[in-house]
Amino acid sequence: MSDISASVIVFEPDRLQRDLIVLALRRNLLEPIICDDPAEVRKYLVEHKPDLLLLDLYLPGQNGLDFILEIQQEGLLAKTKFIFISSIAFPEIIQKAVKMGATDFIVKPLNVEMLVSRVQRALIR
Repeated sequence: MSDISASVIVFEPDRLQRDLIVLALRRNLLEPIICDDPAEVRKYLVEHKPDLLLLDLYLPGQNGLDFILEIQQEGLLAKTKFIFISSIAFPEIIQKAVKMGATDFIVKPLNVEMLVSRVQRALIR
Protein backbone atom coordinates (compact mmCIF):
# COMPACT_ATOMS: atom_id res chain seq x y z
CA MET A 1 0.00 0.00 0.00
CA SER A 2 2.98 2.31 0.40
CA ASP A 3 2.91 3.28 -3.27
CA ILE A 4 -0.70 4.45 -3.06
CA SER A 5 -1.09 8.09 -2.11
CA ALA A 6 -4.73 8.50 -1.23
CA SER A 7 -6.96 10.58 0.97
CA VAL A 8 -9.62 8.80 3.01
CA ILE A 9 -12.33 10.36 5.17
CA VAL A 10 -13.55 8.31 8.13
CA PHE A 11 -17.05 9.33 9.26
CA GLU A 12 -17.80 6.89 12.07
CA PRO A 13 -19.66 8.25 15.11
CA ASP A 14 -18.68 5.35 17.38
CA ARG A 15 -15.33 6.36 18.89
CA LEU A 16 -14.03 2.79 19.43
CA GLN A 17 -14.89 1.76 15.87
CA ARG A 18 -13.41 4.98 14.49
CA ASP A 19 -10.18 4.49 16.43
CA LEU A 20 -9.91 0.90 15.20
CA ILE A 21 -10.41 2.00 11.57
CA VAL A 22 -7.94 4.87 11.86
CA LEU A 23 -5.30 2.68 13.49
CA ALA A 24 -5.68 -0.01 10.82
CA LEU A 25 -5.39 2.52 8.00
CA ARG A 26 -2.38 4.23 9.58
CA ARG A 27 -0.61 0.91 9.96
CA ASN A 28 -1.00 0.55 6.21
CA LEU A 29 0.55 3.92 5.43
CA LEU A 30 -2.63 5.93 5.00
CA GLU A 31 -3.37 9.03 7.01
CA PRO A 32 -7.16 9.12 7.30
CA ILE A 33 -9.07 12.33 7.90
CA ILE A 34 -11.53 12.05 10.78
CA CYS A 35 -14.80 13.93 10.37
CA ASP A 36 -17.29 14.11 13.21
CA ASP A 37 -20.36 15.62 11.57
CA PRO A 38 -22.02 16.00 8.16
CA ALA A 39 -20.99 19.66 7.76
CA GLU A 40 -17.35 18.75 8.29
CA VAL A 41 -17.59 15.96 5.69
CA ARG A 42 -19.17 18.34 3.16
CA LYS A 43 -16.46 20.95 3.74
CA TYR A 44 -13.68 18.42 3.28
CA LEU A 45 -15.30 17.00 0.13
CA VAL A 46 -15.49 20.49 -1.40
CA GLU A 47 -11.99 21.58 -0.44
CA HIS A 48 -10.00 18.37 -0.99
CA LYS A 49 -11.97 15.96 -3.19
CA PRO A 50 -10.73 12.86 -1.34
CA ASP A 51 -10.43 9.45 -2.95
CA LEU A 52 -12.63 7.57 -0.49
CA LEU A 53 -15.27 8.15 2.17
CA LEU A 54 -15.81 5.45 4.81
CA LEU A 55 -19.03 6.01 6.68
CA ASP A 56 -21.33 4.24 9.05
CA LEU A 57 -24.88 3.57 7.99
CA TYR A 58 -26.14 5.11 11.23
CA LEU A 59 -25.06 8.71 11.70
CA PRO A 60 -26.09 11.32 14.26
CA GLY A 61 -29.51 12.60 13.24
CA GLN A 62 -29.83 10.66 9.97
CA ASN A 63 -28.88 7.49 8.20
CA GLY A 64 -25.89 7.13 5.92
CA LEU A 65 -28.02 6.29 2.87
CA ASP A 66 -29.85 9.61 3.12
CA PHE A 67 -26.60 11.48 3.73
CA ILE A 68 -24.99 9.96 0.62
CA LEU A 69 -28.07 10.79 -1.44
CA GLU A 70 -27.90 14.42 -0.26
CA ILE A 71 -24.21 14.88 -1.05
CA GLN A 72 -24.63 13.13 -4.41
CA GLN A 73 -27.41 15.58 -5.27
CA GLU A 74 -25.11 18.41 -4.20
CA GLY A 75 -22.45 17.08 -6.60
CA LEU A 76 -19.93 16.46 -3.82
CA LEU A 77 -19.11 12.84 -4.67
CA ALA A 78 -18.11 13.30 -8.30
CA LYS A 79 -14.56 12.05 -7.69
CA THR A 80 -14.97 10.30 -4.34
CA LYS A 81 -15.80 6.63 -3.85
CA PHE A 82 -17.66 5.56 -0.72
CA ILE A 83 -17.88 2.46 1.44
CA PHE A 84 -20.59 1.86 4.03
CA ILE A 85 -19.82 0.24 7.37
CA SER A 86 -22.67 -1.22 9.42
CA SER A 87 -23.70 -3.89 11.87
CA ILE A 88 -26.96 -4.20 9.95
CA ALA A 89 -26.51 -6.15 6.73
CA PHE A 90 -30.00 -6.79 5.44
CA PRO A 91 -29.86 -7.68 1.74
CA GLU A 92 -32.23 -4.85 0.80
CA ILE A 93 -29.97 -2.29 2.51
CA ILE A 94 -26.86 -3.62 0.80
CA GLN A 95 -28.66 -3.64 -2.56
CA LYS A 96 -29.77 -0.04 -2.06
CA ALA A 97 -26.21 0.98 -1.13
CA VAL A 98 -24.80 -0.68 -4.24
CA LYS A 99 -27.50 0.88 -6.41
CA MET A 100 -26.50 4.29 -5.00
CA GLY A 101 -22.93 3.63 -6.13
CA ALA A 102 -21.24 2.27 -3.01
CA THR A 103 -17.91 0.69 -3.79
CA ASP A 104 -18.37 -1.78 -0.95
CA PHE A 105 -20.36 -2.56 2.20
CA ILE A 106 -18.40 -3.74 5.24
CA VAL A 107 -20.24 -5.54 8.02
CA LYS A 108 -19.39 -5.09 11.70
CA PRO A 109 -17.83 -6.43 13.81
CA LEU A 110 -14.86 -5.23 11.84
CA ASN A 111 -12.15 -7.58 10.70
CA VAL A 112 -9.17 -5.24 10.40
CA GLU A 113 -7.36 -7.20 7.69
CA MET A 114 -10.52 -7.41 5.59
CA LEU A 115 -11.21 -3.69 6.09
CA VAL A 116 -7.72 -2.73 4.92
CA SER A 117 -7.93 -5.10 1.96
CA ARG A 118 -11.24 -3.65 0.82
CA VAL A 119 -10.02 -0.06 1.23
CA GLN A 120 -6.91 -0.92 -0.81
CA ARG A 121 -9.04 -2.53 -3.50
CA ALA A 122 -11.35 0.50 -3.66
CA LEU A 123 -8.40 2.88 -3.99
CA ILE A 124 -6.84 0.90 -6.82
CA ARG A 125 -10.02 0.63 -8.92
